[in-house]
Amino acid sequence: MLKVLDLEFKSTDHVIEEVENMNVKGGSPFGRAAAWAFKLACEQEQIYSFSALKVKVDDITTKLNNLKPTMSTINNTCKFVQDIVNDPDSEVDLAVAKGKIIKVCDHIIKNSFEAVEKTSVFGAQRISDGDTIMMHSYSSTLMGIFIAAKEAGKNFKVICTESRPLRESRKAIGYFQELGIPVTLITDASVYEFLPQCDYVIMGADSMDVDGSVANKMGTAQIAKLAKACKKDIYIASELYKLDLRTQTGYKIVLERRTKDEIVFEGDYETMDGLEVINQFFDVTPATDIKAIICEFGIINPSQMLSFWSNLEKEILK
Repeated sequence: MLKVLDLEFKSTDHVIEEVENMNVKGGSPFGRAAAWAFKLACEQEQIYSFSALKVKVDDITTKLNNLKPTMSTINNTCKFVQDIVNDPDSEVDLAVAKGKIIKVCDHIIKNSFEAVEKTSVFGAQRISDGDTIMMHSYSSTLMGIFIAAKEAGKNFKVICTESRPLRESRKAIGYFQELGIPVTLITDASVYEFLPQCDYVIMGADSMDVDGSVANKMGTAQIAKLAKACKKDIYIASELYKLDLRTQTGYKIVLERRTKDEIVFEGDYETMDGLEVINQFFDVTPATDIKAIICEFGIINPSQMLSFWSNLEKEILK
C-alpha cells in the first residue's frame, strides 16, 4: 500500500525547526515528530544528570507546545515523557530513565502508524463505487483512507477545497494525481455551491475534545454546518491519540492564530491604520454536526472516544 511518509529527523533541533517552518503537516505527524524530538535528545545529546534530563524535557515540551498549541498529539507525547521524568523511581538511574523515554517514544511512533493504517481500512470500507466525497485541508489519516479505497479497486471522486491561507490541500491533490483519483479543486467560499454534488464529507482532526467536538483547520466547522443544512453526513477521520484528555477537566483547546502576513501582502492597502487583521487558523466543530469518528477502533459515535483511551494507553505503555 502507498504510504504517506514522515520527514526524516536528524536531531531534536531539526524536529523543532521543521515544526516551526510548517513542514510537518497533520496531527498524527506532529505527535510522531514530538516523539522523535525526545528520542533523539536521549540518544544524541550529552545529558549527564537527571536534573539536566528534566530540564531538556521541559524545554522541548515548552517549545513544541508554544509552536503548535492546538495539536493534542504533541501535548499527549509530552505528557507521556513528563510522567517518566516526574516519577521518583526514574531519578535512581539516568540510563534507565533515558531508556524508558526512548521506549515510550518508539511505541508512540509505531502505534500512530498502525492506528492510521487501521483507520484507513475502516474509512475505505465506508467508501462505495461512484461516491463523490468532499474534503478540506490536509490530513495524513484522510489520505490513508483514500489510498486504501483506491487500492481496493474502488472508483470515486473527490471535491477538494483550497484551505486558505496556506492551501494545504495542494499536498493532497498531489496524491490524488499520483493515484489517478479524479479531483476537483474549489475555493473555500464555493463549498455551499458544491455540497449538493457530494455524497458526504470526510475531514481530519488536529485535536478532539472528550465532549465529541473536534478542532481542525479553519473552515471545518463552517463546512460541517453547511453540510448539515444540505443533509450531508460529516465524518472525521482521526487516530484516537488526538483526543485531548485535558478537556475532561474543563480545559478548552487553544485555537492557534498565525501571522497576518499570510493573508495581507505588501501593497494590498494604502495604509493599515484602523485595520485589525486576524488569521484564525483553527476552529471547533461541535459533536452535533458530526455523524461519526473514523478511528483505529472502528466507526464510532463522537461521544464514545474517551471509552477507548485506556486501550490506547496500554499499547503505548506496554
